[in-house]
Amino acid sequence: MSEDKKPAEKVEAAKPAEAKEAPKAEAPKAKKPMDPKKKKNIIIWSIVGGVTLVGIIVAVVLVIVLNQVDYKESYQVAQELDDKIRDFYYDYDDCEDVIEDVEYKYSGTSSYSSYVSDCKSAVSQETIDLVNKLGGTSGVAHDGEVKAAFDKFNDEFKKATGSVNADTSKALDIYDNWHKFYYNGIGLSYYSSTKESDVNSAAEYAINTGVEQLKTFGEQWKEKALEVVKARKAYDDATTGYSSLYSTYTSKRSELSSWIEDNIPKIAEIVPLKFEGDSNEVRSTWNDFLKVLGKKYGESAAEEMIKSSTPSYEDILNQLMK
Repeated sequence: MSEDKKPAEKVEAAKPAEAKEAPKAEAPKAKKPMDPKKKKNIIIWSIVGGVTLVGIIVAVVLVIVLNQVDYKESYQVAQELDDKIRDFYYDYDDCEDVIEDVEYKYSGTSSYSSYVSDCKSAVSQETIDLVNKLGGTSGVAHDGEVKAAFDKFNDEFKKATGSVNADTSKALDIYDNWHKFYYNGIGLSYYSSTKESDVNSAAEYAINTGVEQLKTFGEQWKEKALEVVKARKAYDDATTGYSSLYSTYTSKRSELSSWIEDNIPKIAEIVPLKFEGDSNEVRSTWNDFLKVLGKKYGESAAEEMIKSSTPSYEDILNQLMK
């Protein structure tokens, strides 16, 4: 008997694979808002950084600008001053004559007044101002060699004009009036031709100085000098008593001379003037300075001719800003 076959096992149909669920997309996380304090710092430092950059650029441009040496400016001022330094050289010694001859009654008033005029020209405020102006020009201020030469000249010039100030011209006028008083008054000979008007005119020079001590002396001198003139006239007009009248005249004159010697003011003590410079040194150091400046100016002009074009300061700034 045939063997019984096991019934075939039922093959169950394979279950379809379960579909995997697609991953769900996550929503982007919202950024955490920036700390307001931190944001403020970033803005501030951005501004500071920008300002600093502009500041550096401007500083660079300023350095370039300030280091430019303009010899032409210095040369032009020096040319303007050159004539005045030449006048200084010729006239400065007259300042010493003003001091030395002010109480010299034999020095003519015309000659003395020319000393005063020349001295004013030599130490004029205009000349002093031009020297100061030259010292501030680019070619002198920004070139060591030119400045060294200028300083040597300026040292000598200041020795000569160091005591000069706004009152110097006025002081020179006082000296001129006082010398005229000396020549016309103290030097008066009281001859028969001497008139009272001569005494009055001479006294006016002392009075017109405007200096109290000199003015007072002039007024007192006038009073005593008129007595001498009157005594002389009495003697000249007399028909008798010549001896007595002449004795009176000589006595009055002697009294006046003694009074003058004891009381006359020393103008150098009342209105001091001092001129201690050396015009030769001033002129020598000036010429040395002109040589140095002239050379530098010539070299600078030659360089400008060689350069076909020179960028402007605006061009430099634009390049740096790029």
